Amino acid sequence: MRIFALCVLLLMVACVKHHEPMPEQVTNPYQARAEGLARSGVAALGREQWKTARMMFAKSLQAATLADDGRMIALAWYNLGRARAGGGDVQGARLAYQQSRQQAEKAQDAVNQQRAALALALLEHGMPSDGKGGGQEDALLVVPASFPVDVHLAAARLAWLRGKFELARKAYSQVLAMAGPDRYGRIYAARAHLGLARLMAAESGQDAATAAHRHLDQAIKLIHRAGEPRLMLQALQLAADMETDPALRQLWQQRAAAVRKALHEVRTE
Repeated sequence: MRIFALCVLLLMVACVKHHEPMPEQVTNPYQARAEGLARSGVAALGREQWKTARMMFAKSLQAATLADDGRMIALAWYNLGRARAGGGDVQGARLAYQQSRQQAEKAQDAVNQQRAALALALLEHGMPSDGKGGGQEDALLVVPASFPVDVHLAAARLAWLRGKFELARKAYSQVLAMAGPDRYGRIYAARAHLGLARLMAAESGQDAATAAHRHLDQAIKLIHRAGEPRLMLQALQLAADMETDPALRQLWQQRAAAVRKALHEVRTE
């Protein structure tokens, strides 16, 4: 009898557990759509299909707006700026980056605020300015360690362009420390190695030249593994610029010319 009662009790407990409501997992379909469209847009950027990328990011922005997600709206505007800049629409890219920065500020999103500000500064580098806000602009070059790797890379590029070479070196080193083992991580690492190669090549002395070639070799190996022709073209052009032997320089130039021709053929297919 005791055994029967125990079995009944266990059965009742099991039934109670079976009918306990599962934790609610709410997934906003518009957030999911915005993320999916953004991934498609990034893929189109990698293929330099600017029109497709603009369309994907515009739809991603629409979905993010329907989700009322301030962070996603800011990121969508930033991505739209990238697509416009890639297609040569400088004014459209500027407006998109400005929108991204404003949306990020409203959403208290420090990451996308600095990401958009860096993109805007890179876009406008070399253009006439009113000379205001020098200290504020230099603050862009200091990125919190917790920010994503692409923000550190943008800061490194801007620091190099502005002649802040020590800041550029630190930022590129941070990119190398953060880059992951996947394809995108290899591309980030390759860009950082190229940046460091340029920095070292500008210095005098054999040690600097050796370090520059070491970074260049690392970059080319990573680009080969990742498969990024446009970045490979940059590496080959840098190798030609750094080469002191005329015959070897010609070989680098020939390789660069072949990649450039292939890229043009792919874009015109």
